[in-house]
Amino acid sequence: MSKMGLMRKNDAVVPVDEEALQLLYDAVRCLPAGLIVVSEDGRIAFCNPLADAIRGVGERVGHPVAECHPPRALPALDRLLERFRHAPPDRDHPLVVERGGKWEVLYQRITGEDGRFRGVVWLAHDISRHKLVQQQLLHHERMAGLGSMAARLAHDIKNPLNVIAGAAHNLKELVSDPVAREMVGLIEGQVRRVEDLLAQLRELTRPLKPRFGQVAVNEFFSEYLGKQPLEVRERVELVPLAEELQARLDPDLLVRFLDNALANALHHSPRVVLSLGVATEPEGEWLSVTVRDFGPGFPQEVLDRLFEPFVSTRPDGLGLGLTIMREVCVLHGGDLQVANHPEGGALVTGRLATR
Repeated sequence: MSKMGLMRKNDAVVPVDEEALQLLYDAVRCLPAGLIVVSEDGRIAFCNPLADAIRGVGERVGHPVAECHPPRALPALDRLLERFRHAPPDRDHPLVVERGGKWEVLYQRITGEDGRFRGVVWLAHDISRHKLVQQQLLHHERMAGLGSMAARLAHDIKNPLNVIAGAAHNLKELVSDPVAREMVGLIEGQVRRVEDLLAQLRELTRPLKPRFGQVAVNEFFSEYLGKQPLEVRERVELVPLAEELQARLDPDLLVRFLDNALANALHHSPRVVLSLGVATEPEGEWLSVTVRDFGPGFPQEVLDRLFEPFVSTRPDGLGLGLTIMREVCVLHGGDLQVANHPEGGALVTGRLATR
């Protein structure tokens, strides 16, 4: 038979099942959200583990909440508590929302059944995953628009380019002056360059349609490098996982990711390190693919714009390589991060969900 405790309800003391109370306590303790309860006299009455991890107040349960804030924040804290304390009982409970980079924090007034103020609850939940999903949707929309624009651009340029190429070829047959023929040769060379750029543009912006399958990660990356020219193999160092990992990935998309990543890195650096890692987080298991070069790194003025189409650090680049790499990561449920290494060089890390 379960133990019984007592609780107050409607000014009467009624029995309550202690197992039910324990279940309630365990549920709050295991919430995927941080929860702090501040009593009506301004003391911390309860703090679950996640709230303690966020705010570090676990050891201050029973102490005034003011002790957890710097002096400059105390006036705002006093105003907030007074707002909750003196809100008319017939009004909706006031609510304050704070949004940071990772946590959304809600403050909610607690009242008894008689409407009397009993305290304040602080609730924080992680919105970074929601933000990531929003960014992924926005990225898909941008990529779709980019592909459509690239197709129109290639079509509109191809016809006049063919006319220029044909006219240059005919002109070369008509002139005998060496200088004139050299000028015509320059025209033909630039036409071929534009044709190559259009071919790259069409290739880079074609829709990516993932076909997932089980991939042995270490084996895949080792075989990929084994198929590269000797010059590439000699300049790229692979740091594999400590143990082989079977992951649900798209091999073709991974090849596109690596083609772009290594092309960018090898352009700026004689040596590149390709490192694999795996991490288990609450939302799942992640494979990280990190490419580090030892070149000049990303210019600070473009570091925040590298995922914008046609923003490139290379004179001959289209500025689509990182965009494609990010799209591959997004299609695998992950993201792409770029930074400069503290010791020099660029650092590009793709995260891909393994399941």
